[in-house]
Amino acid sequence: MNRRTGEFKVIAMALLLLAGCQKTPKGQVIAIVNGDEISIEQLSAEIRDIAVPDSMDRTQLRKAILQGLIDRHLEVEEARKRGLDKTPEFVLLKKRNEEELLASLLGEKVAATVPMPVDTEIRDYIYANPLQFARRQRLFMDQLAFAPPKNRASLSVLADAHSMDEAVAALQSIGIVPARGQGVIDTGQTEPGVARQLDEAPEGEPILLPQGDRLIVGVITRREPIAMPPAESRLAAGLAVRGATLLRESQAQVAAARSTAKISYEPGYEPEKAPAAK
Repeated sequence: MNRRTGEFKVIAMALLLLAGCQKTPKGQVIAIVNGDEISIEQLSAEIRDIAVPDSMDRTQLRKAILQGLIDRHLEVEEARKRGLDKTPEFVLLKKRNEEELLASLLGEKVAATVPMPVDTEIRDYIYANPLQFARRQRLFMDQLAFAPPKNRASLSVLADAHSMDEAVAALQSIGIVPARGQGVIDTGQTEPGVARQLDEAPEGEPILLPQGDRLIVGVITRREPIAMPPAESRLAAGLAVRGATLLRESQAQVAAARSTAKISYEPGYEPEKAPAAK
């Protein structure tokens, strides 16, 4: 074999080896970005977090989300090139995200062990919460919305307000300028204690209520009954009872873990002590 023939063979073998190293999207791998694979499982996980309307073309949606995954992958590559994955900020965020993910996975494991309640539990819940079921109502309100003051005790000025105009004047007297408007509350989607408070409110009297991160003072102007089919009532009650069971189970697990954990604090960061029983 002459020298030139040998060189050709070496080059041909090198090209074959290079071709063999090139990854090709196939099967579970739907895209490859600079040698890194994106799988169908990754795409499916992204889609699970999206509320997809029935009218949307799923094929086009998958393609659009895949392009988003590719863009994110390229951004991650650039961030690593700049060393952002070595910064203290990244380390702290990564630790927090990992902890939140693990806590969420634990919650899912616990949830898998809690079955739906039995019929008697569902009936008892429906009977104990009539404003969510048999007496469910839609309440139309004239209301004042405002951010909670630092000193909640100052809201005691509302005790002498028996109309919306008086409530406006009372709030202004402590430096609060509320936004006035109309609101609607569904007692079936309201915390049971708040629903009872609304039900017991004297006609035409302003009532102070929480609303997300704000407070409202409202007067009920109209009540409209909401009929619920029996099957819908049973499902809603079952989910509510199961949710309460899950919460108790989760709290019990945390309490058990705290009872054996060794926790120490820097002075000034320890929790407040519970007041002594009288």
